[in-house]
Amino acid sequence: MSDDADGSIEAFDLLSNEVRLDILRTLGEAMAGDDELPLTFTELQRRVGVEDNGRFNYHLSELTGQLVAKREGGYELKPPGTHIYQAIVSGLYTDDRGTDPVPVEGEHCPYCGAEAAAWYDDSRFHLGCSACDNLVIRYIIPPASFDRDDPESLLRAGGAYILRDQVSTRQGICPYCAGQIERELIEEGGEIEEFNERVYSAVAKFVCERCGWSMHSGVPFAMNTEPAVIGFFEDHGEAIFERHPWSIYQYAEDEVLDRDPWRVEVRCRIDGDVLRLVVDDDVRVVETELLAAPQR
Repeated sequence: MSDDADGSIEAFDLLSNEVRLDILRTLGEAMAGDDELPLTFTELQRRVGVEDNGRFNYHLSELTGQLVAKREGGYELKPPGTHIYQAIVSGLYTDDRGTDPVPVEGEHCPYCGAEAAAWYDDSRFHLGCSACDNLVIRYIIPPASFDRDDPESLLRAGGAYILRDQVSTRQGICPYCAGQIERELIEEGGEIEEFNERVYSAVAKFVCERCGWSMHSGVPFAMNTEPAVIGFFEDHGEAIFERHPWSIYQYAEDEVLDRDPWRVEVRCRIDGDVLRLVVDDDVRVVETELLAAPQR
């Protein structure tokens, strides 16, 4: 067993007690509430609600060093403890309720043209068709990232998490474990049976070498955070980061130029102007050309 695994088991063992979780939650709430930190032993014990000094001191001492820091004047969370608190309040481990599909105004199925719908299920944001049941997007987002009484907030959350992770992926860094990202183009259809990706000429695949996190998408979708694309949309009054990231499909098309080595052409069209990109087998732009609309 690796040292990393040993350390992780030890950390998870520390969380197997309700008092310790309450200590982490209390310190996290104090940090989030901008309370004066560190909290003294007496104040922390009072907020946690454990009257037995010996019992409370034992559980606090178990956390101190790895998840909780003892400072002059009291206690506060260390970065690993903060990450655990954030995971707790995200609801990812405690709230797996789904939602009914809601229509997505202005978005249509790329397969049959019917109105698109969005829903939450199995801890994932979904975007698909209201008529033909085809799935366009499936992406993990925490339950606390949206309001179930506000369907638009689900769309905002799904879009925000996808764009955030696309930015990290473009830098070659996994947004979840900071591992190195492998990038490649693969044949249409990808490796996910639920998705009918035959409408795409090729599929961009990103995989973390360390934790296995992955993202598959059509090539135009993978260009959302490309500077040339962002600038092209901005010049035409469209802010990429203020739109749902999948909306690029309304403006873009792609074509495979070669498969050995891979070369895929992406054309973004707005008001007759065209931004032409050529993407290589590492999903990197190797050519950029702006084609202005002909003057009348």
